[in-house]
Formats: sequence, C-alpha cells, structure tokens
Amino acid sequence: MMTEIYMLDEMERKNKLEYLANKDTTLFEPLSFKDYSKIMANMQEKHIDMRDFYRETSKNGEGKTIVRSPLFETTDIYVSKHPRYAYPILHNHDFIELIYVFDGQCINYIQGGNSLMMKAGDLCLMAPNTVHALLAVNDTDIIYNILLWPESFRSSFNQLMLRTDIIGKFFKDVESGTNDKAYLKYQTNREVEILQTVLEIVHEFEQKEKYYQEIIGYKINEILALLVRSYQNKITFEEQKTINHQDQVHPIVNFIETNYQTVTLKGLAQMFSYSETYLSRLIKNKTGQTFKELVERARFTEAKKLVLNSNLSMTEISQAVGYFDASHMSRDFVKKLGLPPKKWLQSKKIQK
Repeated sequence: MMTEIYMLDEMERKNKLEYLANKDTTLFEPLSFKDYSKIMANMQEKHIDMRDFYRETSKNGEGKTIVRSPLFETTDIYVSKHPRYAYPILHNHDFIELIYVFDGQCINYIQGGNSLMMKAGDLCLMAPNTVHALLAVNDTDIIYNILLWPESFRSSFNQLMLRTDIIGKFFKDVESGTNDKAYLKYQTNREVEILQTVLEIVHEFEQKEKYYQEIIGYKINEILALLVRSYQNKITFEEQKTINHQDQVHPIVNFIETNYQTVTLKGLAQMFSYSETYLSRLIKNKTGQTFKELVERARFTEAKKLVLNSNLSMTEISQAVGYFDASHMSRDFVKKLGLPPKKWLQSKKIQK
C-alpha cells in the first residue's frame, strides 16, 4: 500500500512534465478560476484541464465556491488525495475541509492572510468561507483532503458539537454561520496514532464496507480529540479577513523561519522554482531583508524563546539554535537588545 501511495497517476504525470519544463521560470501562483481558464485556453501542450470539474462543482458554475454535486459521492464525508503538480486554483467551500499532510509538504495559499507552508504531520481545518489554494510539486507530497459536509455535523459529530474547546466551537460556529476563524492548523510531527488513523480513514473510504461512513466519523472524532488533548500548544489560526491577496513571499518566509538551521538559498530556490538571483531579489524587495538576515532573525527569535522559557544553559541554547558558540550568541543579544542573554533574562523577570 505504501508504494502505491507515492505512485503518480496519469493526470499527475502529465502535469509534472509541464511543471518540469517551466520550473526554471514559473512557479504555479495561486490563480482565480478566470485567470486559470485563460491559461488553459492559450496552452498548446495541454496541462490536464480542470475547468469542467470546477464549473460542475461550484456554485453558479463560476469555479469558486465548491458545493455538493453529483461528482462527489453521496456520502456526508468524502476523502481524496490532493493532485500533485496541479495549478492552485483559488476557491472556497460550503463545507469544512480537513487537510492532512501525510508526507512531503505543500503551500496552502490563504487569500487575505498569510499563506501556510505545511509539512508532514500538519493538519488543517479550513472554514467554509476561506478562499485558499494548495500547491504540491514533489512526488513525495502526499496530502489527503477530507470533506465534511454540514449534514455530517449532527450525525457523525454530535458529541463534538457539545464541546467548548476551540475545535468544538469551530464546528458549532460553522453550522450557525458565525465562525470567525479562517482555519485551525495543528503541527503533529507525524504522530503515529494520528497518521495511522488517517490511513485507516482512507482505507475505509476506498473499501466502502458496511457502516464505513460511521467508522470514518468515529476515527475523525478520535483525531480531533487527540488534537485538543495533546497539541493545543502546536496550533496556528487566523481570523477571517477581507483584504487583497498576499503575494507568494509569505510561504517562502514561513519556510525559512521553520527551517532556518538547514535551509540554503540554493535549496529554497529549487523548492520554489526560482533562480537564486531572482529569489534573492524577491525576498529583499518584499521583506526589506536579505535571505541571510531572515535566517539570522529566525535563529535569534528562537534563541530568545529558549532563554525565556527553558532551563538550558547558554551554551546548550547556542548549540540548539545553530550559533557557532555561546559567545557569538551573546554578541548578537548585545547588538540587538543591548544586553547579554543572562542580563536580558534578568531584566525581563524584573519587568514581570
């Protein structure tokens, strides 16, 4: 089964060929359905055309708000694997979407807010009115989408609707149309119990044996309970906003901040399909800082957190975040905060 998970289907293979042919100059940016349609109309070597799917599944056939349609099965919970190398088309839903990154990574572009770089083990609950688009451009990017239609809330998530935690409130507010969270994102680091449960959900949906939908509901409830119990300190969320779409520098910066100890400009350029020169210029123009400065900022931010919230020695902290030694970290603190780490920590305690 594991080998089959990573195999590209015909659509993905064709899309990959075009992606590789254009990756030196083009990153598939998030597109409106209108702009996507123009690209498809002018394309000579046809990328797999998804226009009909978006027309037939979206309200008024305009490719944006995805609703329940005959193209989806007649179940209250629908499970699918997200296509790799596909154009990220901006859309929203009239249902909750649960996105789980089984392996690899993806960019979840959020219109009107920060785009998310999601990595293996990340799980995101998308609210119905959140316009977003997913981009996955590696063979190892395995992302599962679980669609939870409103009809499933009372049948499969009755107890969840009675809870007062953040996920219970999220579901209740979605049902009543008062939700103010664009999404809830949890970082589980591929926790085995959650990963295995997702695979069991996929298997149940594919086999469709008796009572499979009820079993899937139980398993989703289990995952949501585990998130609240064990990952409340690993949650990211954003309030609903209505502003112009953010450009794609956000996922780049997010990736640098998450992977500052290992990221290189060359590797980052390859990941986002830019030349190193163009990427350097893009980062500088959009953030006012260089790639090196962003890496150093991320390292310093993590060092501050550890000085404030851990019992590690300054030497251990400097090693943990990637400074050459404790003296280099100390000089950075003096340069940025005016005090060495220990004195800065003392000043913060006095302020409390």
